[in-house]
Amino acid sequence: MTGDAAVERRYRRLLAWYPAEYRRAYGEEMIGVLLAAASGGSGRPGLAGAFDLIRGGLRARLLAGWRKLADADWPDALALCSVAVPIILLGYVIAQWLYFLHIHIGAPHEQVGRGLVVLAIAAPPLLALRFRRTAALVAVALAGWLTVFTLGGISPDWSGYWINNGEDVGSSLALLLGAAALAWSGGPRRAAEILTPRSWLVLIVAGVSMGVIHPYLWSRPAWLAAVIVIGMLALVAGGLALTVPGPAARGLLLLLAAPAYPGAVWAIGISGSYGFDTSGFPNLIFLPTALFAGLAAAALWRWRHRTAP
Repeated sequence: MTGDAAVERRYRRLLAWYPAEYRRAYGEEMIGVLLAAASGGSGRPGLAGAFDLIRGGLRARLLAGWRKLADADWPDALALCSVAVPIILLGYVIAQWLYFLHIHIGAPHEQVGRGLVVLAIAAPPLLALRFRRTAALVAVALAGWLTVFTLGGISPDWSGYWINNGEDVGSSLALLLGAAALAWSGGPRRAAEILTPRSWLVLIVAGVSMGVIHPYLWSRPAWLAAVIVIGMLALVAGGLALTVPGPAARGLLLLLAAPAYPGAVWAIGISGSYGFDTSGFPNLIFLPTALFAGLAAAALWRWRHRTAP
């Protein structure tokens, strides 16, 4: 292999950092420019040149990803979210209810309480079929109550502990997200037009599977819990991506990522030696949640301004 051929091969490897669409459009032109500027007989790109190509490729990938998010079908993504949140939460709560009912029936008031939780989650989307704005207000009230409880506003025993309880944090964030989706979209009626039977199946199986697997994680090593939780989230994301139209799926997955992160970290944290006591588990780092929420808000803001008359 000649020196020029070797240099070209190395440049092509570096161009792999760029998105495929970018390489198809500009790849050959970039190779020509790079080969013309390369020093004769060097045999490989310089360190500074390689760094510049890698940096440019990563920047191009970030910009391409941002454009895909900004071009997502946000009205449909929000409509889907108004249904996805309660379906997943209902599957999770009912599966856990049946699990604990199998172990210990408990007092009648405990069963009534669990039934009221199920009703509270199901009420807003059902109410939204006829009264969407009223349903959004009810959803905000329910989500606000859970958020106050999660933040320790009811019991002083929660002081300094709430941040470790990712189950309630994730649930309150999900309910707030569902309330916003009800207020800013076509709601369940539009979602029913988009969702296919396979999409409904993915959402139902996601919630039920999380509720069934959760107790299984209590006595497992943290690494195994992490593999199970991450694998399940990947399967759910893949199922939604395959059964929901692409532009709406991108927005929906980003919206669901914000409340899913605290719950996933908490599910891993209660495994192994921690058990029910998460006080020994490091405080949740909410930077990813804030990042997901910020990206969704920025993309939605850009979409609204681009489509404004």
